[in-house]
Amino acid sequence: MISVRREPIVGNPGKGGRMKKNIVLIGFMGSGKTTVGRRVAASLGLDFYDTDEYLKKSEKMPLAQIIAKKGQKYFEGAQRFAVMNLCENENALISTGGNTVCDRQNLDMLKKNGILVWLRASAETVYQNTKDSHNKRPALVGQTVEGIAQMLAENEPYYKECDICISVDGRDMDRIVETVQEEIKKLNEQ
Repeated sequence: MISVRREPIVGNPGKGGRMKKNIVLIGFMGSGKTTVGRRVAASLGLDFYDTDEYLKKSEKMPLAQIIAKKGQKYFEGAQRFAVMNLCENENALISTGGNTVCDRQNLDMLKKNGILVWLRASAETVYQNTKDSHNKRPALVGQTVEGIAQMLAENEPYYKECDICISVDGRDMDRIVETVQEEIKKLNEQ
């Protein structure tokens, strides 16, 4: 776990508990961002937003279908629009799609009013977590652990711009949620 920023991010819960910055979960697909995000947001009393869900609702179709019907460039623009809108929220936890922060504009927008928490997963963990969900994750169809490792390596420079890094390998969901909460609390106490 790595904490970089030293500024407090959560207000005093006894005095309204408003966030000074949003919490933004980043990481590769299958690292648990949405599941962890929903649980952390609920326990901290934050609004929860997911960039992928926002896109699906606004476009009224699954992500893979958006790309197939409208193209990659359109998808990237729609993703920027989603990030821009979600970043305007306060007192929120935002879960991002696996490649969302690999777009410099998205990364910069999310960093401006957010504390980035990287849920770091190994290629083996991603493979195990996603092997039965390829219909939801077309980029992983037919991928081996080695192929996923290559994809992770391409995304890692962006993920490394996080404020907090939490390894999810070999950890159950309850422990990951607790660790995110602990790390946020530590930042707040500094």
